[in-house]
Amino acid sequence: MKKPHSLDAIIEDVRREHVPDLRIGVFDVRAEDRNGLIALVGESTHARAVTVVVERLRAQGLEVVDEVLSLPGKTLGEEHHALVCSAIAPLYAAAMLPAPQISQLVLGMRVQMLARDRDWVRVRGEDGYIGWVYRGYLREGDEEWAYAWERGTAGESVVSLGAELLDENGGILARLPWGARIARHTGLYQLPDGRRGKVANGEVIDVGRLSDWFPPRGESVARTARRWLGAPYLWGGVTLNGVDCSGFTQAVMWLHGIALPRDSDLQERIGTPIDPRDDVRAGDLVYFAESTTRISHVAISLGGSLIVHSALSRGGVDINDLAGSEPLEERLRTMLVSGRRLLPD
Repeated sequence: MKKPHSLDAIIEDVRREHVPDLRIGVFDVRAEDRNGLIALVGESTHARAVTVVVERLRAQGLEVVDEVLSLPGKTLGEEHHALVCSAIAPLYAAAMLPAPQISQLVLGMRVQMLARDRDWVRVRGEDGYIGWVYRGYLREGDEEWAYAWERGTAGESVVSLGAELLDENGGILARLPWGARIARHTGLYQLPDGRRGKVANGEVIDVGRLSDWFPPRGESVARTARRWLGAPYLWGGVTLNGVDCSGFTQAVMWLHGIALPRDSDLQERIGTPIDPRDDVRAGDLVYFAESTTRISHVAISLGGSLIVHSALSRGGVDINDLAGSEPLEERLRTMLVSGRRLLPD
């Protein structure tokens, strides 16, 4: 039996309806013709979407069998959660090297495991972003264990601001980026893999006191953002070692209690719309686009026309004036399309 010309189109139509953004959902579904029987194979995080495909194909008079693996896969068993146990874990677009780095995860973050491919794990991060991580960056466990770490059951939860841990012999145990999460036990600090050490340099802050250090106020956000000045630009980066525009805004706002999606176009859907040319306060986010179809850049307002952002054209995190005369500033003015207010003040 020849596969109907419209079959792939039906699958794609359903994908667009139910899983429109493949950065935060999986819909790797295809059809195989087995001597007149249409078998749907692949994997998906959206079981309902697969059901809709089956219904629409059967409505065309086709005999269909559903063999799509629903994620998280059953082969993962109870251990379908993990904690990042390396200072920085690259998140890749595919289960291979080389593959594009699409983001990063920092130590102590919880991820949901979706599937395995050899020594690679497909994961969904706390921000919903999906990608592949090499299993050596993770410590795996069940859901209760992972959430216990997050809640501080394993010890008092603290957040690193560039802390350096030493082991009992004075050797370097870990160099932790901003936002890394560890647990304190009677003066020692525990990593997700169980190792413990003492803080030698840098700062750690109790999770319960983050709002004291980083209150959800515009001027405070502006001060935090300025502390990132000089961080190099890195596509997919989220730390002071290298950061892209949306990784920068996500990391800064997280410290102030605002959880943002990973990419700038997703972030632009959060918060209250503002006029980016007339009604901008410190701590607001402003968005840019090279065309009217999609946001491609985000910056944090310092108030008025000043912004701080991680820009490839500047080589990293820098300040620009949207009323300025530099070529980049003139270009940014033409690209400015929207703004969002996320803070209560």
